[in-house]
Amino acid sequence: MQSLPRNRLGDILVRAGIVSENQLEWALDQQRSRYRRLGEILLEAGLVSDDDIAEAHALQMEMPFIDLEDVSIPQHLTELVPEPIGRTYNVVPVAATDDRIAIATANPMDLEAIDAVQRFSKRRVEPLLASESKLQTALDQVYGKSDEDDISASLEQAIDGAEVQISEPEVTEDSVEERRQSNQAPVIKAVNLVLQEAVRRHASDIHFEPRANGMDIRYRIDGSLQHIRTLPKRLQAAVISRLKIMADLDIAEKRVPQDGRISVKIHNKNVDLRISTLPVHYGERLVIRILDKSATQISIDKLGFGEKELAEFKSLIAKPYGIILVTGPTGSGKTTTLYSAISHIKSPETNIMTVEDPIEYDLDGINQSAVNVRAGLTFPIQLRAILRQDPDVIFVGEIRDRETATIAFQAAMTGHLVFSTLHSNDAASAITRLIDMGVEPFLVGSSVIGILAQRLVRLLCQRCKSPYEASPEELAVLGLFPDKGNQVNKKPAAPVQLYKPVGCTHCDMRGFAGRIAVLELMVVNEDIRRLTIQKPSGDQVRDIAVKNGMKTLREHAIDKVLSGLTTLDEARRKVFIEDE
Repeated sequence: MQSLPRNRLGDILVRAGIVSENQLEWALDQQRSRYRRLGEILLEAGLVSDDDIAEAHALQMEMPFIDLEDVSIPQHLTELVPEPIGRTYNVVPVAATDDRIAIATANPMDLEAIDAVQRFSKRRVEPLLASESKLQTALDQVYGKSDEDDISASLEQAIDGAEVQISEPEVTEDSVEERRQSNQAPVIKAVNLVLQEAVRRHASDIHFEPRANGMDIRYRIDGSLQHIRTLPKRLQAAVISRLKIMADLDIAEKRVPQDGRISVKIHNKNVDLRISTLPVHYGERLVIRILDKSATQISIDKLGFGEKELAEFKSLIAKPYGIILVTGPTGSGKTTTLYSAISHIKSPETNIMTVEDPIEYDLDGINQSAVNVRAGLTFPIQLRAILRQDPDVIFVGEIRDRETATIAFQAAMTGHLVFSTLHSNDAASAITRLIDMGVEPFLVGSSVIGILAQRLVRLLCQRCKSPYEASPEELAVLGLFPDKGNQVNKKPAAPVQLYKPVGCTHCDMRGFAGRIAVLELMVVNEDIRRLTIQKPSGDQVRDIAVKNGMKTLREHAIDKVLSGLTTLDEARRKVFIEDE
């Protein structure tokens, strides 16, 4: 194909003699009625090849085209672009010098891919446009056959010997055909591989999202969703049915949301899966929450407390009665924190009982019970029954309504230590949240002994994080440099060093590995108790708490940024957002 002036894709193909004017007009009519890309329509009709489209795009963008069939790729280039980067971003290294590296890609405008290659190889990146089909072939030649290319065939090899044991419910007559399809080997192996991979990568959730041309699978890892793969459209219904069968849900019902649970054993680990389905435009969307019941609990000393706050929290959980609340949004680690606290104080002399929905982790030596709404066993009913079991310490999974709150507060006033969670933005606003819920102010003031607010921020990978000098704008955010609204603080004497993510094989090229809590502990003293009777605002409570020495969420987040545990962007995204 000769060099042609930059133009529309169809015009380039016509001028090159690949398609005729009539064929282009037909394809444009199809595009207007089917809302598809012109290249896809021409490919489907067999009028062009993958290479024709790629080469035309290269001319359109005025960049080099590479035919990967004519290129011999040196094996040593995989050290500069390892398999996790190549597979994740669909790029293949083709040549390199001391300061440059050329990569073949089907999407040369993917700045994230170019940045990842540049950071890892430490070379300037020159993208070359290649056809999608030959790019996939080259990826297999360079890195070996991928488990993701042919989902039906390759999954047979990918999970051979995988230790996934699943107990299935009995098959009913109403859904024999759907169950037959969902019990085919490729479908079973596809589902098992997704579950196995999610547990291996420490994902907290799996999202199955139906699209027009397939079904996307995404994992939530360290709080962030990551696209893993797209399954063919033909497997969508069977995969969803397979998961619904495993969760004992009605596979014939696709019009209303359903919830269920699955217990699986993966690599000798007992894992509970909570299933939620929702009808959407292209089918049923299904989300799985992964609860690893055999996971080792985090020690209270490793939750992220400062030295002062840790001593105060240990003092609070050692008290004989009162209520201790942990607040924060969904997914902020509230339950994990309370499990750690309960594990810290448990002893043969103490009767600790829980009411949870669901039981997320098995705690040795703790009497745990689960809510069962279908059987009429709600939080209030369960809590009343627990109070007749001679408890010393009670853990209520969540205070959701006035009735549950009232029983919990009465338990605290009658000599029990009560732990629970609550949804509020910070520690101070938990007071107003309880009063708005209908709890009497005198009950709140006399029962609550401490409130812990928390967020989870991603932890920088300590193997590959990169230092840099903070800019004046970043210093202003950190309160270390004056800006228009802050003329009190002065510029620090020495440069302030912050850290940014890089990415390595240890962290799957993400730059982050794990999460850490940012905590705000408010100890309820007499000043706050007197104020509570007056139905104060959250700001009023916060002012008193800060005056009494409370370190805010923002201040704790800044400490973790300056110590190199997380990034300023991560702190701003998770913690500072309320201040902006």
